[in-house]
Amino acid sequence: MSARPEPPTGTPAGPPRAVDATPGEGADRPRRSLPPAVAGALALVLFLALAVAALRPGLFTGHDTIVGNTGDPSIFIWSLQWLPFALSHHLNPLLTDYLHYPTGANLMWNTSILFPALVLTPVTDLFGPIVSYNVLTVLGMSLSGWCACLAVRRYSRHWISAVVGGLIYELSPFMVVQITGHAHLFVAIFPPLLVLFLDEILVRQRHRAWVIGVLLGVAAAAQLLTGTELLAISVLMAIPALITLAVIFRARLRERMRYVIRAAGFAAAAFVVLAGYPLYILLLGPGRVSGALQGAGFVARPTSFLVPSAFELISGPSTVLDSSVYIGVPLLILAVVVTFRMRRHPVVVAAAVTVACAMVLALGGDLTLHGTATGIALPWIIPQSLPVLDNVLPVRLMVAGYLALAMIVAVFLDRVLEARLRWRIAGLAAAAVALVPLIPTLPISSAQYTIPPFFTDGAASRLPTTGSVLMTPYGSGVPDYPPEVWQAISGMDFKTQIGMVFTPGPGGFEWGPEKDALGLELTALGSGVPAPAGLSAPLRQTYLGEMRAHDVESIVVGPSSAQVQEAQFFTELTGDPGVATGGVVVWFDVHP
Repeated sequence: MSARPEPPTGTPAGPPRAVDATPGEGADRPRRSLPPAVAGALALVLFLALAVAALRPGLFTGHDTIVGNTGDPSIFIWSLQWLPFALSHHLNPLLTDYLHYPTGANLMWNTSILFPALVLTPVTDLFGPIVSYNVLTVLGMSLSGWCACLAVRRYSRHWISAVVGGLIYELSPFMVVQITGHAHLFVAIFPPLLVLFLDEILVRQRHRAWVIGVLLGVAAAAQLLTGTELLAISVLMAIPALITLAVIFRARLRERMRYVIRAAGFAAAAFVVLAGYPLYILLLGPGRVSGALQGAGFVARPTSFLVPSAFELISGPSTVLDSSVYIGVPLLILAVVVTFRMRRHPVVVAAAVTVACAMVLALGGDLTLHGTATGIALPWIIPQSLPVLDNVLPVRLMVAGYLALAMIVAVFLDRVLEARLRWRIAGLAAAAVALVPLIPTLPISSAQYTIPPFFTDGAASRLPTTGSVLMTPYGSGVPDYPPEVWQAISGMDFKTQIGMVFTPGPGGFEWGPEKDALGLELTALGSGVPAPAGLSAPLRQTYLGEMRAHDVESIVVGPSSAQVQEAQFFTELTGDPGVATGGVVVWFDVHP
């Protein structure tokens, strides 16, 4: 089952091998009845249909229902509305003071998915940001799987093998976990696209170097404006595969380097032209933050690769922090056996090295056993100390691992489909045993937001367009009542001092709205602490002074379990009971 050896230098190479030939070329490829374009289109339909079926509870149950949960998606829903609003009002889309007014926020530090928001602008304008977010989940899941299928197809003889590879990627534990709320990650199109571009630049070299280089630069810039974390992961995890291939094909490096250097130069130039200003805002712009923003704990334990989580159909213990790395014993055994038997196949070897590196790096910089750090240093300790990479969660590196596993399985299926009947049956059975444990629990769950009519019937347009609106719930512990989503649903009719965004603060950053005295009081009220029976004159002046500092001109108390207490508090603070309308209590004209 090993690939044919590389011919000696200077001798005719014979028919192209799978690693060197485009699908459809080469004398050893079987005939296919469908043209590649038709087969690819049918594969796209399959991946789209599968995504719709997997996500259907969040797609067709109402304008306030989304795929996944109602925690993190609020900032993505807000971003889908912000981008077209900013462009139509001639505002800088990379910076905003519509959240965390008046200082605002640097959106390059806040997973603002600007490129998907641009693509989905027509959907957002017609149907609103919640529908647009649900469309994004379908497109992100299906196109990620389809692009993985196209990448795998470069090295497989049969479309069915490539489709299986795409399904492994589309339904991987990484995708199933991220689709519940992380739009900057479930739009995982760039990793397989990078494989396609690198294959064209390093191996095939069929097109003009400047064309491929410019396209790669455009794709990288689009990924930067979708999510910097996935761009960093893609570049980092390409390194082990490239080193492996460079060692295997070291005798052919010199003859290909001229094309590679030219393509890389054009890619860098296109990336700088398109992403230069966003990079400036990210690295040197106002409101930039520093430090590790996402906290610790998102590292894999050695058993995480072997024991299923609650996200798999054959489920095990729920391990949310590291559930996106599961491979399973059968698939891991199959990958090891295939790699050993096909150790002369360059693609299999490079993919195996990528999987191994992803697994080791996913363990983090300190080996964790039974939930406790052991103090044993691991390779990730080096990247985690570097800028940008210090904000990559180690478990998310497995996105590259699943793409590599898809390639190994596809190459294995190629050999199985061309084997004798009894070996074909045995091979297909082995593949089924290996892949069945990876089947996720479907359909993906959905969640519903509470959206007051005040923000959907046009009443919010009565709020002032200058200054800010102080809104509750104030803290981050009430995901079903997200003020950011209410602002987006209203069409950005007002600015607000709150917002679940990263902003500069002590230690490098702060998360969420201001933690001044008033902010702490409102956070306590939202957590169930009773409203004070009365306010002392000094405390009242403190609260009103902080409202003046944020140029508060209106107050909106939204629905939540603490709405009554919050309304009582503002009545006491302002001396006015406010107006109950459209599911909220509003103080339209406040002069602190």
